[in-house]
Order: sequence, then C-alpha cells, then structure tokens
Amino acid sequence: MKKALLALLLMLGVSAFSFDTVPFQVGLWPPKIQIVPDEINVAGVKINFPYGGNKNITGLDIGFASVSDNTSALQLNLIINQAHEQFSGVQMGIVNQAERSEWFSFGILNMTNERARGIQIGLLNSAMEMRGFQLGLINYTEMMTGLQIGVANFICESPVPFFPFINFCF
Repeated sequence: MKKALLALLLMLGVSAFSFDTVPFQVGLWPPKIQIVPDEINVAGVKINFPYGGNKNITGLDIGFASVSDNTSALQLNLIINQAHEQFSGVQMGIVNQAERSEWFSFGILNMTNERARGIQIGLLNSAMEMRGFQLGLINYTEMMTGLQIGVANFICESPVPFFPFINFCF
C-alpha cells in the first residue's frame, strides 16, 4: 500500500512538469521540498506539513503554513495563510494576510494591505479599506463601509475616527 501511494505521488509530481496545474500537492519546504515546484498552480488539495507554497491555489489548502500569489480556497493552516496578491474564500489560522481579500478571515491577526470585502474576526483586524464587518479586540482601517465591534475601533477617514465598543461608517 505504501509503495502504491508513493508511486501515485511520484506520477503526480512527474506529470506536473508538463502542465501548469496539478490536482494535488504536498509541501514540506518550498521551493525544493514539495511534490511539484512552487511555480505550478494547484487546483484541488494542497497539504502543507509544515509549509507549502505555490503560485495559485484553488480548492482546499490545509496544514501549518501556506504562501501563494493568489488563493481561492478554504484555507485552514494553523500558523499562517498568506496571499501576496488576492485571496477569496475562508481563511482560518493564527495569522491571515493578503494584499486584497474577499469573504471571511478568522484568526488572531487578520491583515489586508489594500481592500478587504467581507468579515474579519480576530484579536487584531486591519485593512487599508474595509467593506464589511470587523469583530475583534482592536479593529483598524483607513476607510470603512460597514461596522466594527471591539474594545478599540479605528476608522481614520471618518467623522468619528476612534470609538470604543462600536464604530461604523456608511
């Protein structure tokens, strides 16, 4: 059984070099120690033990740490979920980071460098522009269309830039 599984993983890895997308990836430490190189896209399941990185990810991304350029997935990594460009879907981990994000981020630190659309739930939530809802101990955004609930809520470009417990701008 172990030999059959190893043969299947090897075939997936070898076939990936002739294609730009694979249905399955296991990453130990990119770019060298994973089934397929990090420039290959994953459309399916990506497992990161402890760490995996691919250019684009679509599907299910699970493990300890994951890095990509673009992700459209259910991303469940214990330590960090990072998308250098665009994230769409659900992120759950200690740290969730993206340049732009859509949908749902749940973690201790949720950070979007540009525009976030959706929901951020964590101890510290941050976005340059937030369209949606932030629930956390500290919520920070430059511009907001939506609602913040937390101990400290900051909306820099707002008639009320700081307000405890609840803040909003529409």
